[in-house]
Amino acid sequence: LPQRTQVVCDLLAPPAEVAESLTGAAAVVHLAGHNEVVAASDPERALRETVVMAESVRDAARAAGVRRVVYVSTVHVYGELLSPGRRLVEWLPAKPVSPYAEARWRCEELLREADDLEVVVLRLSNAVGAPADPTVDRWTLVASDLCRQAVLHGRMVLRSTGQQWRDFIALEDACRLVTGAVDPAVAPGTYNLASGRSATVRSLAELVQERVEARTGVRPVLEAPTPTGPPDPSYTIDVQALATAGLRAQISLQDAVDEIVEHCAKHEHILRSLT
Repeated sequence: LPQRTQVVCDLLAPPAEVAESLTGAAAVVHLAGHNEVVAASDPERALRETVVMAESVRDAARAAGVRRVVYVSTVHVYGELLSPGRRLVEWLPAKPVSPYAEARWRCEELLREADDLEVVVLRLSNAVGAPADPTVDRWTLVASDLCRQAVLHGRMVLRSTGQQWRDFIALEDACRLVTGAVDPAVAPGTYNLASGRSATVRSLAELVQERVEARTGVRPVLEAPTPTGPPDPSYTIDVQALATAGLRAQISLQDAVDEIVEHCAKHEHILRSLT
């Protein structure tokens, strides 16, 4: 975004207080909510507070006269439909199975019901890219975790065979497409925010091996159970709706991994102090 002026507000405060922070805004991009780690450890709090925050943003937008709200949800609202061979399109029913996905689904619903607002819901897949700062506590994300392990320890550990499928999108692409969705030319509605390409976690780990070796000259070791057979057929997240609006992912997974590897190498001393 062209400006980085930060106004701190508490989304659990009364909507009138939140509305003050929206003075002069043309649109709201709502990203806040408890992540999957908090949702797994304290599901009741995560569900309650995530929904309250979305309600607060909705009511504050109304009070501040801001009509357009872009909400970043998750493809995990599809839940059990993220199954082998499936193609995920936006009109399929949501079937969340985790507290994190359930919270995001409820936020989608309450925002879509606001007929007086222009609501764009973006269902994000698995973003891959360096955090804004090494102290941001999101190193549990699989690509970030693998890169950090490889740079700090020279090895990566997978608890599974890594044959599960994921759709990985570069974080830079995700940011660009979220920003693009602010444009009134993008019709209100629900869109998948993904690359449209599936890859296994194991192939991601092998890519991390290659990119760390390319940078350091040393190939990290991959420790994972040996697959007993080929992976199931991949699922595919359909991205045509957003592409029709002129918004499509462009950055390769390799470039996104390189960004994390470079970040880990640059901030290695900080990351070691955090472990």
